[in-house]
Amino acid sequence: MKKRRHIFSMTMTILLTGSLLAPTTEAASFPDVYPNEKAYTAVEELLERDSISGFPDGTFRQNEPVTRAQSAIFVGRVHGIDVNDQIELPFKDLSPKQAAYPYIAYYVNNGVFDLSERFYPNRPLTRAEMARTVVKALALNGTPDKPFSDVPSTHPDAIYIHALAANGLTSGVGHNKYNPDGIVTRGQMAIFMLNIDNFIGPGQEPEHQPIYDIDPHFTSNATEQQIFLLVNNERINAGVQPLKLANDLSHVARVKSKDMRDLDYFDHTSPTYGSPFKMMDDFGLDYTSAGENIAAGQATAIRVMNSWMNSLGHRQNILNPDFTEIGIGYVEGGDYGSYFTQMFMTR
Repeated sequence: MKKRRHIFSMTMTILLTGSLLAPTTEAASFPDVYPNEKAYTAVEELLERDSISGFPDGTFRQNEPVTRAQSAIFVGRVHGIDVNDQIELPFKDLSPKQAAYPYIAYYVNNGVFDLSERFYPNRPLTRAEMARTVVKALALNGTPDKPFSDVPSTHPDAIYIHALAANGLTSGVGHNKYNPDGIVTRGQMAIFMLNIDNFIGPGQEPEHQPIYDIDPHFTSNATEQQIFLLVNNERINAGVQPLKLANDLSHVARVKSKDMRDLDYFDHTSPTYGSPFKMMDDFGLDYTSAGENIAAGQATAIRVMNSWMNSLGHRQNILNPDFTEIGIGYVEGGDYGSYFTQMFMTR
């Protein structure tokens, strides 16, 4: 089933990048990767598995840097994920026409990449970012017997780098160092890919995500019901079919509002549940199209609706004719005093 996601209004620009998977006429070894080099075995094995290729001139260019967008393709290919080119993302610097787009969308949906205004697809990938991506994608954990000397426990990506090493996916750069700020080259990427491919093994599926329970006795409170009526008034005035208030989706929306209040954050990506789409998936909601609006600090249902309707991206979700159901979650308390979540979907 294809799933489409909407978060905010999206202004896309086309960005052209090189690719580890660019076409090539070479069917065997690359002339610029020699048997005595560290990446040679990984490049040769991945070439035989049709996981990589080189450039049109027949070279591999192992010392060139890998970008953030390219890394999503590389990890996704060896991870064996099912990509979807119908997903919509809010990144202003990422176009659906880019080869990496559906891979990035998959990993956003599964909490690997965070939602934000920009993705920086052409930025060279650091070794710390590589560790974070792989560990989150494969749901790894663990600590090596001898942590890298240049990755103290205070390093922001220490848990990911440690987990990568503990699962045998990296041995570092030598002398018990990982070089977290170093840029990942195409040769290093090939080594990472082979390690991941061997770790996953043939025929294994990505690890199943947990599913949370829906409260079968959930009922909307007065503020949530008022917001629902205001939403449908706006849709009717715009000539759009009204939405159905779904109890199961409202339960998830209220859980999201509580999560923001209790963990003191305000973001579409939850530290507990990941992206709103992953959250819907993990609560067992099956949908073909979905979206989310959030707000905090407004005193009444009317004020929060005014805020949403005066914001282009939020207004587009509220008036989106593709949506058929809405879930609304409102809770009081926390630093802002009030937290609101609207979740939209079509099943």
